[in-house]
Amino acid sequence: MTESDAANTPAIAPPAPPTTETSDPVPRLSTRATVRRCILWIVIAYVAGANSFLVGWTANDASPGAMVLGIALYGAFIGVASSSGGFRRRLQRPFVARSFKVGYGLRLAICIVPGAAMTIDMFPGILAVMAGDLLQQEVGFDNFHATLVSTLVQGTLINMAILLVVFGAWLLQKMFMEWKPPVLDARACAECGYHLETLEAETTATCPECGRLNTGFSETRRWVDRVSWTRFLLVLIPAGVVGILAQSGTLLLFR
Repeated sequence: MTESDAANTPAIAPPAPPTTETSDPVPRLSTRATVRRCILWIVIAYVAGANSFLVGWTANDASPGAMVLGIALYGAFIGVASSSGGFRRRLQRPFVARSFKVGYGLRLAICIVPGAAMTIDMFPGILAVMAGDLLQQEVGFDNFHATLVSTLVQGTLINMAILLVVFGAWLLQKMFMEWKPPVLDARACAECGYHLETLEAETTATCPECGRLNTGFSETRRWVDRVSWTRFLLVLIPAGVVGILAQSGTLLLFR
């Protein structure tokens, strides 16, 4: 090829290489994604707190409505907090995301073991009841508001314990493991993550796996974000009901 031919040959943009996650500013999630996370965490909170709810309902004069409201408020708080840009940016730091999965995954795993969640939640529950009784006697709170505060206190104490596990998991990884940033595939389908060889910056490509039309480079989305509202609720609600019934059954088994 002569120099003139090379000069007349149009430049071809090289394909975008896989990139690694960085600590660049991360925007908070959309309202739709935040609402879905709030619903998800509320269901998780109800499943994890089913035993404490039944114990509080049957053992004393605690207000069931206040307990239901308190659990919902705490789950919604976690959903909103986990959707913030600051929290999502911290998840990109070495080992942080995996440590949170270990901590909260262990919490859910404990719920599967008969009687384990009830035993672990006993001490935070005692402190929460003491806080509620103190508010009733010293401040004059009625039964509803005292129970609401007790529920929030117990949730806070349990999550503080989980965060200690998260910190321990992060510390062990920091000491003994080498951090390898996850690779992001620029040609991944935004719906299912399938690699699209023909997708370029200025082109479109239909995913052969899910049928989504992808425009330009994209990034994968989590299941909670990409499925329809109908499928999201049809999976989440039955799973929550089964989890609550299973937790209630273990409590009746050990009473």
